[in-house]
Amino acid sequence: MASLLSNPERLERARRHYRSCGLCEHRCGADRDAGERGPCKAGPIARVYKQRVEYGEEWELIPSHLFYLSGCDLRCGFCVAGINAFDARRGHPLTAEFLAEAIERSREQGVRTLQWVGGEPTIHIPAILDAMAPCDDLPPVVWKSDFHGTPEAFALLDGIVDVYLADFKFGNDACARRIAGVHNYVAVLTRNLCTAARQGDLIVRHLLLPGHFDCCFRPMVAWLAANLPGARFSIRDGYLPSWQADRHAELARPLAPGDADRAYELAAGARLRTIE
Repeated sequence: MASLLSNPERLERARRHYRSCGLCEHRCGADRDAGERGPCKAGPIARVYKQRVEYGEEWELIPSHLFYLSGCDLRCGFCVAGINAFDARRGHPLTAEFLAEAIERSREQGVRTLQWVGGEPTIHIPAILDAMAPCDDLPPVVWKSDFHGTPEAFALLDGIVDVYLADFKFGNDACARRIAGVHNYVAVLTRNLCTAARQGDLIVRHLLLPGHFDCCFRPMVAWLAANLPGARFSIRDGYLPSWQADRHAELARPLAPGDADRAYELAAGARLRTIE
């Protein structure tokens, strides 16, 4: 990985997106170096608003050192990170020195993976690659993403990311448009899932949403069974209303009793590889 991270051509391709950004499927073309801001509101400096060693992720990833970056290309009404995800000005600037010192401390805690989360890390690919390039002996890299990135973005990650952790949030475009503010969601996300499955290990994660079993979870399971039956599937059943969830009537309440059991039964019936 060291030679891939330090490849000047890859780094330059990444930095071009600061002059005309095409990292996510908004394809806003913002000149972030010149102060323009697209839907994610991010500039050329990635900021870490929180970092910690996490033991509550999928068991094969933990303990994992998570770096939470501010700024996001989606606007999910139920986002647990809230303003920290959406205000790209929050946090400590990400530098190679900051990253190296943080990783050195976490090694003492037996960290197995380095995980980029958000907000959304894809909008910060140039800064992340720059920060990782000088670091020796990095742990395996996990990319936890909303998977709204472009093919150009995933090409920059090829060979760098060991495990893709994809948030498959919605099973149809109407829900994605209403709750997260994005168009053409399913086509973009499923295209990127297939790309990630070719480039590295893939874990597909879904947070069960109240009132979205038939419209979102059921078609999601059907797509995975038909197209990526071998992908590991992580069902998260701990939904609690957060951020601006009360703007959507069905999201203003917790999961209904039995919804989690129904979800696991449906995934098992489709013979998906559910993991914890």
